[in-house]
Amino acid sequence: METLEHLRKISKIKLIIMSLSTILPIIILVALELAPQTKDSAVPDLVIFRYGILVLLEGYIGIKIYTYIRILMNVDFATIELTKKNDERIRFIKLKTDSMTIKIAIYGIGIAMIVTAFIHRLLFYTLLIVLLSYIVIYLAVKLYYCKKY
Repeated sequence: METLEHLRKISKIKLIIMSLSTILPIIILVALELAPQTKDSAVPDLVIFRYGILVLLEGYIGIKIYTYIRILMNVDFATIELTKKNDERIRFIKLKTDSMTIKIAIYGIGIAMIVTAFIHRLLFYTLLIVLLSYIVIYLAVKLYYCKKY
């Protein structure tokens, strides 16, 4: 069970990390703009997506920063957030959602891998590596929790 003091301490750390992470998407975007592009690069096709993703990332980071500031400044808001974090129903829903998401991603990558086996060799092996990494991580986490509990 998390306490109010622990929530506020963690929120300070997360606020610092998120404040610093607002710079990272901008640095990546500038670095990719300055980097030379190959003939097969998809970068010219993704002009709108680049800036759209930047805006979405910065917006998400801004919302998180706003939440952490409210936790640190407003005791009532911090108490409500603490109640949300300690609610068993919300934890159960999150657990089930995360588990189902991983399983669907593994199945989806497997299906995409079968399709790309007939189309493009490089895509097939890329998806194979992604699928194997997902499975290894899934099994490692499952083994960890089987030993822990």
